Amino acid sequence: MELIRISDRKLKIMLTPMDMCHFELYPDRFGEDSEGMHRAFRLLLDEVRRQTDFDADDSRISVQYFPSREGGCEMFICNLHAEQENEESRIDAKLPSAKPCTELRPYKKRNGSFRRNCAYRFERLEHLLSACRRLLQNGGITESSVYRDEGGDYLLFVTVLATSPYSTPEELEFVVEYGSIENEPRLRVYIREHATLICPSDAVARMAELA
Repeated sequence: MELIRISDRKLKIMLTPMDMCHFELYPDRFGEDSEGMHRAFRLLLDEVRRQTDFDADDSRISVQYFPSREGGCEMFICNLHAEQENEESRIDAKLPSAKPCTELRPYKKRNGSFRRNCAYRFERLEHLLSACRRLLQNGGITESSVYRDEGGDYLLFVTVLATSPYSTPEELEFVVEYGSIENEPRLRVYIREHATLICPSDAVARMAELA
């Protein structure tokens, strides 16, 4: 099991097929509001607390999972207790809390009506390829291009349909595991003199094929 702390309230967990068996997590049971699933997540969270200071329990977490071909999975666990300031958490707080309410969510494509332009910098080609492979699985990318600057870094521009014109879609949060977020307008100016165009269109799909 590998753990990556994304923020105070969000954690990424990578499980091998052996880890899945150890914690009694079975893909065909994800999404069930059953005692077996709650017991499995209690075992998993006990191990998370043993290895980190991430504060969460199975009574108030949101889990987004991505099954792998090999039989393992990636999970993003969000502590809903830390979201009391936003509107979604205020709605959740009105729900009865007599029983555990772990929210298990398989990944779903969220098509919005706003075009959001984002840019990322990658120091290594393999990081760019890995990010593009996951972006292709997520969907929602309408345009994408890749440049290489004078320092050897790879610059990825993507346009995605989002539910808000101001915030980065949650589906793109994982990209910072591979690279860094850039200011898209400034980077557009920078590439005019300091970068070479590698892939002018459909870059996410084309780069993903090389991963």
